[in-house]
Amino acid sequence: MLNFDNLNIILFILPIYQTLFYVVQLITLKRKIDSSRFPLGFLMLLMLVYLVVNSISYLGYLSVYNYLYIIQLPLLLAIIPTYYLYLGALTNSHAGLFSRLPLVYFLPSIFTLIVNAVTMVYMSPVETDMFLCPECSFAANDDKVINFTTVVFLLSNVGFIAVQVLITLFHYFRNMHKLINIRKNNSTYLPYFQPLWSHIIMLSIISFVVISSVMNLSTPTYNNILSAIFNIGILISGGFAGYFSLKQDRLYLEVASMETEEIKVNNSANIVDKVYNKPGEFVSDEEARNIISSLKHHLANDKPYLNRKLGVNELAKKIGITKQKLTYVVNDVMETNFYGIINKYRILEAKEMLKKPHTQNYKIDVISQIVGFQSKSSFNACFKKITGLTPSEFRKNNSKGKHR
Repeated sequence: MLNFDNLNIILFILPIYQTLFYVVQLITLKRKIDSSRFPLGFLMLLMLVYLVVNSISYLGYLSVYNYLYIIQLPLLLAIIPTYYLYLGALTNSHAGLFSRLPLVYFLPSIFTLIVNAVTMVYMSPVETDMFLCPECSFAANDDKVINFTTVVFLLSNVGFIAVQVLITLFHYFRNMHKLINIRKNNSTYLPYFQPLWSHIIMLSIISFVVISSVMNLSTPTYNNILSAIFNIGILISGGFAGYFSLKQDRLYLEVASMETEEIKVNNSANIVDKVYNKPGEFVSDEEARNIISSLKHHLANDKPYLNRKLGVNELAKKIGITKQKLTYVVNDVMETNFYGIINKYRILEAKEMLKKPHTQNYKIDVISQIVGFQSKSSFNACFKKITGLTPSEFRKNNSKGKHR
């Protein structure tokens, strides 16, 4: 029978499984081109470990929590600075935006970790149990060590987190204002970066940290109703942060590998690539050239990229090689990735459609779906990265040229 106790256990476990899913997605899929994947994966890992420690505390496993308390607040204090590191990696610190975070941003986390470690070592087992006991009021503790640890606890949960939130929001929105101004003069600037998604992730992470902090402060008066409210808030904020982080990561991967110059195309609609001569580990130079030739021929003539669900496995089967060989040739020999090649052909197809008179009434969304893109944001970002124009601007320019 479902009661408040069982519901609390479920609400503590759900955010852990949800965050674990995002961690696995971000850490297990290693991609050379995606420099932002590591800080993003590390961010989700911090959130996951914090949730585990927090659950151990509130579910009453104090014998284990005695050892984990030392890292609980330092983990929480490291979350917001780590997201700023992710923004720096995502934007490659262009024009000083979201540049490398100074160590001072992590000092509250480091300070709290050191103080927790030292004071917990000096506490006796009885003092430790008193301090960590959820039912015990901090005001009732007369021991100097306990009082000092309590001050650090309050300073971390109130002072440090409040300063972090205010400073981060100030720097974040100031840099976002700069980014918007740069985009007014340069439409190709960071085409994969979606400000709306970034806003959602930032506010979700701040909400996660603030809710967790309030949850820590409510320990003396902790009850089942507060537990349900806090955990639902953590579940929602963590869910939004992870979902939109994965969306941004996928868009970055699709666009970052694409060349900014105009794609040249001959009568057979073959993309003119550089001549590669990079020896393979298990693919000879001659075999690599044959694979590249077969790949181009298949893409130009059969147009498999029009299938929005096209994957590496299916493409490899069509040209008669293994997925491992195709992945190696694309990533290491051609120095791009699956999305980079496929989306180039999709943009070529879209350009031709935007020029044709009978497609002038087609909405941009429709054209993006016809050429194989799963989302309008991916289509717009890739199109702008290659042509320097949005699809609407490209159509308008070509329309003016025809009427002259």
